Amino acid sequence: MTDLMSGAISYTPSIIANSLMADLQANQSQQATLEQQISTGNAVNVPSDNPAATAEIMQINAGLNRSSQYAANATDGLAWLSLGNSTMNQILSSLQSAQQAVLSVSSASISGNTAAIQSLATQVDSVRQQLTQLANTQYAGQAIFAGTGNVTTAYDSNGNYVGGGSAPTRTVAAGEQIPVAVTGPGVFGTGTTGLLSTTPGSLGVLAQISADLRAGTPASLNQAMTTDLQNLQNAMSQVQSQAAVLGSSYQRMQTFQQQATNAQQALQSQLAGIQSTNLPQAVTDLGQVQNSYQAALWAASKVTQDSLVQFLG
Repeated sequence: MTDLMSGAISYTPSIIANSLMADLQANQSQQATLEQQISTGNAVNVPSDNPAATAEIMQINAGLNRSSQYAANATDGLAWLSLGNSTMNQILSSLQSAQQAVLSVSSASISGNTAAIQSLATQVDSVRQQLTQLANTQYAGQAIFAGTGNVTTAYDSNGNYVGGGSAPTRTVAAGEQIPVAVTGPGVFGTGTTGLLSTTPGSLGVLAQISADLRAGTPASLNQAMTTDLQNLQNAMSQVQSQAAVLGSSYQRMQTFQQQATNAQQALQSQLAGIQSTNLPQAVTDLGQVQNSYQAALWAASKVTQDSLVQFLG
């Protein structure tokens, strides 16, 4: 209360006690916060600990989630492209075998070795069958050359393309999408200039080579060694071109994967700088708060004793 004569303010024991209780509660709350920071290692455990830091932490975590997704997308994309590259190598190896078979026709025909020519035709048929199998190569149940259409199968048993759409892509950064495959027609071609068709009237390059070899006439053998061989070489060039596309995509995917990983590391470091508890400082602060709390307890006990004496007096 206020002394009207002197203007001085006097405090009753109840006012002092209430003030001390408020201090005790504040000390207890601060002590609990510091103990939680020390036990969890986090400077911010609930938004009320530091609202400004909480907003920054949420923003950083959102960035981390994006970077983690980009990195995961790139990892998946690299797996697709790695399989695509190895499959392309097998395709080219098989085509080189077919090319060698055609180049061997001249010596076999000169010697009049019909059986040898028929064997070469069988070899070409075997290559076509291998390519049809390779054309249906799958990653995680999805045919890698089928595009985004019929994703389980790219080619039927007659060498007809049954996929559709464009090549699948992976998003590896904001506004950045990289194809993880190429479509079947881009690799194997279509119709009579393609590699796989066995449809009568529209034989693909390999089936046409086999048919000309099996016919065994001078005209058909000449056809195999000239037009058919040129068509085969053109098809091989197309495969090589698409292999280069995959190789370029693989390099780009690696670059973006590294960028996403670097972004993750930078954001994690930034997050640690905001969220991690400064343990030495927190332990020091906790000791000070505990000492303040003990002092407040002692003061509260004295007020209680004085009040009791006054009451009894």
